[in-house]
Amino acid sequence: MAGKKSIPMRVVKEKTGLTARQIRYYDEVGLIFPERTKGNQRLFSEDDINRMKKIKSLLDEGYKIEAIKEVLNHPRPIKGNLSNLRTNLNNRINKGDLSRIYPGSSRNLKEKYKKTKE
Repeated sequence: MAGKKSIPMRVVKEKTGLTARQIRYYDEVGLIFPERTKGNQRLFSEDDINRMKKIKSLLDEGYKIEAIKEVLNHPRPIKGNLSNLRTNLNNRINKGDLSRIYPGSSRNLKEKYKKTKE
């Protein structure tokens, strides 16, 4: 990641709304790559902070960790990402699993989704 890594954990927590545990987890699973001080404290850059915000957003949208790694480490053209999103939404609609995304009855969701495709 570009940019100087000098931002301490407490500032990152404030800027991202994440807990220290969440930030450490992102590091443990390879989603972020902070530098370490001689005292083994993590230091971050603004790029790291932006990446964590994106990770948080993708998790909130229901993406799994492995999918987030794929998106962040191997970005595809936007058309491919939109296609994957449409497939994901379509699968959720078919399962009636959109209550977190769209409030309302599952029966009406299929009709509303079909209208957006037209």
